[in-house]
Amino acid sequence: MNASMNPAWRPTRWLLARLFALLGALGLGSCGGDVGIGIGVVWHDGPDHPWPNHPDWPGWPDRPQGATGLFPIAGDICGQCGGSRDGTGALARFAAPQGVAADDAGNLYVAEPASATIRKVTPQGVVTTLAGSAGAVGYADAAGAAARFNLPSRLETDADANVYVTDTGNAVVRRITPAGLVTTVAGNGTCGSRDGTGTDAQFCAPRGIALDRRGNLWVADSGNHTVRRIAPSGAVGTVAGSPGVCGSRDGRGGQAQFCGPQDVEVDEWGNVYVVDTGNATIRMIDEHGDVTTLAGQPGQCGASDGGPGVSRLCAPSGIAVEGNDLYIADTGNATIRRINLDNVTSTVAGTPGRQAVALGALPGGLDRPAGITLAPDRSLALTTHNLVVKLLPAR
Repeated sequence: MNASMNPAWRPTRWLLARLFALLGALGLGSCGGDVGIGIGVVWHDGPDHPWPNHPDWPGWPDRPQGATGLFPIAGDICGQCGGSRDGTGALARFAAPQGVAADDAGNLYVAEPASATIRKVTPQGVVTTLAGSAGAVGYADAAGAAARFNLPSRLETDADANVYVTDTGNAVVRRITPAGLVTTVAGNGTCGSRDGTGTDAQFCAPRGIALDRRGNLWVADSGNHTVRRIAPSGAVGTVAGSPGVCGSRDGRGGQAQFCGPQDVEVDEWGNVYVVDTGNATIRMIDEHGDVTTLAGQPGQCGASDGGPGVSRLCAPSGIAVEGNDLYIADTGNATIRRINLDNVTSTVAGTPGRQAVALGALPGGLDRPAGITLAPDRSLALTTHNLVVKLLPAR
């Protein structure tokens, strides 16, 4: 049946995935005009770099196949383990880290709003400050420690190891080169909602950011309750949501409503997933701009697993995509949740309602997990408490 003949008909994620798999098998999965930059990272093998806590990608030869658990990458758990300090492994310090992203080489990048810096973690667990200076809040395009941020919250990487940052307090999107040079991509430092190109555009408290296969950046414009798109040319457009309206409504484009969305991600088929934090739901925007709800119920904070209409989340704030699965940092519940192809939600790590870090065997424990990303070995890296942690979920 033709979708245009029946407006009530909507393809499911299951059907879309199967369709694209078939197209791929026939060699028809992409158009020649696509830019092959991938979504964030490219999976590949690499050298092993032993370290006592094994933060290295892509694998641990001393661990059995199929091992699961939560393992430390950098930072430590103790009464005085906050702050922002460079170092290796447990000697490094983080101050309430939030967003995390990985590059092709297995480096992790961490947004640290409390210190107004962007940190880098190598595969060996060595933590350095890529840009900004701890405690020096401001707005300045410059290199390394001379750059200034104000509450940077989420990040994304491209195939050239550039890092894109939502500089939430400054209402702009920034780019950091591998050498640490910071420039402004879009926004002008004024909180507003205006489409335009580069600094002619305005955002308000932007948070989530994701890169699609065509080089578009998708932004969860939290203060405006909208989802915006930045084209490779720098042109900013509003794709879904109504600026200034906090609500929860499925629909197309401006008919849809969000409330304080905090993160976005894009799958290989171009679907955009939105962590609609204020509504405690996970939403999807398809290629036509139609918004649907995949998990959770608007305004209902809970921790129930199950299908649509049954599942409940609480103040989710981060998302990662692995194939057909979505992984959610369910901050209010202190858990990592998984939403499968049938939109069934399950809990993969952490204990609902118990905000405490317990590493090792699953379910373990987490303290307000915020950022989550897929790493080159197909494990997950996440931020929790003052730590960066590796999660190997059961699959």
